[in-house]
Amino acid sequence: MAGENTIPAVEKAVAILNRLGESADGMTQAELASSLEIAPSSCYRILQTLLEAGWIRKTEGTRYDLSFGLLGTVRKLTDGAARFRAMLPVLEELAQATGLCCKLSVRQGEFQIPLLRAESPRPMAVSGRIGVRFPAAEGSVGAALLSTTPAAEREKLARICARESGVAESPELLRDGVEAIRRDGYCFNRGRNRWRVDAMSAPIRDEQGRAVAALTLLGYDEDFSEERLPSVARELLNKAEQCGRIYARA
Repeated sequence: MAGENTIPAVEKAVAILNRLGESADGMTQAELASSLEIAPSSCYRILQTLLEAGWIRKTEGTRYDLSFGLLGTVRKLTDGAARFRAMLPVLEELAQATGLCCKLSVRQGEFQIPLLRAESPRPMAVSGRIGVRFPAAEGSVGAALLSTTPAAEREKLARICARESGVAESPELLRDGVEAIRRDGYCFNRGRNRWRVDAMSAPIRDEQGRAVAALTLLGYDEDFSEERLPSVARELLNKAEQCGRIYARA
């Protein structure tokens, strides 16, 4: 559904690009118009505009698909993603050492997005999807990502999080999490979220000390028992530092 301040034609163009990105072999104009409920004439004009920009290409006569012309537009993002992908072996080591699923998340505006995940070696464990958007201030991840963000901006994002997630105590959780990170280097959220999952996060920092990503372990109560908590925290902090060194070298 279109928002109050959005442009319908742009929304349709975005929908077409997303649909082509999901397709294995491209789609025809008729397939795009039908599946997205776009008038054929509008679909045609949007496709011609995207062709002219070099963002899509024609394949096999009447089919359309994404074009390498998009790479110039998203090069900043792809270069950044490559820098983070170099950290995947560190996440895999962390998952093996702790027996827990771990993920790496970044902030994009008002959202946090998990980019990488290393699964637990155990047959049954908590996990999470990659690429899903959550409010930037949510959970231990939000505390890690926003730990070096000015207070006024953190408060604004915490209010947005409370509204979008339905967790009324989001501002309080964020403040507690940031304080814990400044005190201990990490934030542990024992089920204080809408999924009732335990999560421990630490910021990955650049050379200036700014939080550029969050490294997170996911589990349940027994995974973070009083006996295990110190060793799990040490592993997390050690790997967050390794990721920071990788970020600085990239």
